[in-house]
Amino acid sequence: MNKTAEANKTNCKELLVQRMFFAIGSSIIVHFILMSGVILVTNLKITHPLEWIQNTWNVVTCLRMWTYFLVFSVVVFLQGIICSKDYMNPVAYTSSRFVKFCHIFTPHNLLVGGLYTILGGVLAWLHLSVEGGRYGSLVKSCEKFQGYCLVEEHYFLLLEGFWIGLYFFTNASYMGSRNLQFSIIPQSKLSQVKRGIQTVIANALLDGIWPMIYFLGFYSVFGQYCRNLFTSPFSLLIEEMPLDKISRLLSMSLIFYAWLHAVLFILIIQSMHLLFQAYLTEWIPFDIEAVQFSEKSKVSLTDALTMEKIPVLQQLGYLDLVTIAQKDRSRRALLFTLSQPGGHPYNWNSVVEKSLSLIKKFSDGLNSASVTQKDQVAPITKNVSTLTAQVTNKPYTYQMRSLVSPKPASAPPVIDTVECQPIATENFVSLYFKNVKKNIINYLLSKRLISYVFAEQFENKLRHVLNDGQSVIWATDAISSLAAVSLDEDPYGIVQKDLPEIIEVLLKLKQSLDKLQKMNISIRKPMSDDRFLKQTLTALRSAVRRSLYRIVAHFKNYIDDLALPPMTVDQLQPFFTYRE
Repeated sequence: MNKTAEANKTNCKELLVQRMFFAIGSSIIVHFILMSGVILVTNLKITHPLEWIQNTWNVVTCLRMWTYFLVFSVVVFLQGIICSKDYMNPVAYTSSRFVKFCHIFTPHNLLVGGLYTILGGVLAWLHLSVEGGRYGSLVKSCEKFQGYCLVEEHYFLLLEGFWIGLYFFTNASYMGSRNLQFSIIPQSKLSQVKRGIQTVIANALLDGIWPMIYFLGFYSVFGQYCRNLFTSPFSLLIEEMPLDKISRLLSMSLIFYAWLHAVLFILIIQSMHLLFQAYLTEWIPFDIEAVQFSEKSKVSLTDALTMEKIPVLQQLGYLDLVTIAQKDRSRRALLFTLSQPGGHPYNWNSVVEKSLSLIKKFSDGLNSASVTQKDQVAPITKNVSTLTAQVTNKPYTYQMRSLVSPKPASAPPVIDTVECQPIATENFVSLYFKNVKKNIINYLLSKRLISYVFAEQFENKLRHVLNDGQSVIWATDAISSLAAVSLDEDPYGIVQKDLPEIIEVLLKLKQSLDKLQKMNISIRKPMSDDRFLKQTLTALRSAVRRSLYRIVAHFKNYIDDLALPPMTVDQLQPFFTYRE
């Protein structure tokens, strides 16, 4: 079984590797187009348009340009390979701010951070070297002295490139998350890129301002130390006023180039994410097995639905399932068939089992997230007192010597002996120290500053649960749609046997969402994906109501034949009257 699972996981990864390479290759092409556009803008000559176009063409087609771009492409390729693991693996749960901070220093994140930093520096070096001009060289021959002098503007922009990479890595690691958002309406890759690139460019123009301002402030304070760190080992001279002076640091051309490099770095990172999203979220028609234990070389629908360790493939599986349920009658027929020989509905059983298991797990996660910290902490004093009472208040029968001489004819009185069981001292001591430890932790967490850093955050827990929200939406829509069409397309009635469980699972999910809504949660400071969180909750509520309405509308005349519990029927009453 383990070998089969590993083989399925390998096949699933191979299915996505080709798409990842296409995304990385497309990203390199996009970067070349961006760089050519920047060269065209920086060489602008309105009075001599032909010379402007000719100079741009000469720069783009020269050997030096392609040599530099090859180095840049290697860095981008390595970054794409390393960052692609973030889309393949499940999102790690970071319960507190301290855990989230420590998560930055994992080996994978440190490698990503190093690539981000190198990419920022290489990007600045590439543009400065290709564009030329007064900032095109790091050193030059001194005019006033003998020797070589540092071109501090070039050095400043190089340092700013490394700074930008480090800044956005820290920001993305602590504040952001890489969620692949599937299009509500199926679109081609080109349509997704065209629609998304406009938003990416608009956001990059604004997001590039703050890191540039932060670095200007940093260099104004520590510029002298950074300059001496480079000039001292190479015996370089400075023949102009130092750049850390405010009068020189506020040069408009220098600020423009610093802002431009920040914008280009954001465009590179965001466009790569956009291309990964366009390629990885493309619909895959999986095979539906007619026989459960058949030899297979391709990834089946059941395999995709079970791939919890590869979330994007599991999402693609549920996307294909909802597509089958709502649009593909010929493939639906395979779900409603029986195996030969045997006559068992293996295909349907595997699909409904995986879907209901996902919905149940999601409902349990919502219920766990809804529990406040006060409810999670058990009353320790009560536990200690209860345990002490169980030990000290144990009934004991006292045997006293009779002072009256027994009668010879009478039989000796029968005295009930009580077997005194040894008190579990070790268990009591260990439980006592556990309770003391828990009391100390609770006391420390009651302090506001310590709680802010180390306490578990409700938003983080809820956000982690909602990472499976899109799959749950598709699972509820798919199962309810299959149940609805089964009245006409299911010749064996295999769906009806699972219909009561489907209704109860959907109602349980609805109760969990209602409980979450009644808590009147107010998300305080908007973070990077709070909009995603709110949209997912709204979409989940709509999907559950839509699924229950779909089932009730088709089975309202047969509801008594389903043998549902009375409580379940009562919960369905608002759907019968269309008041939910």
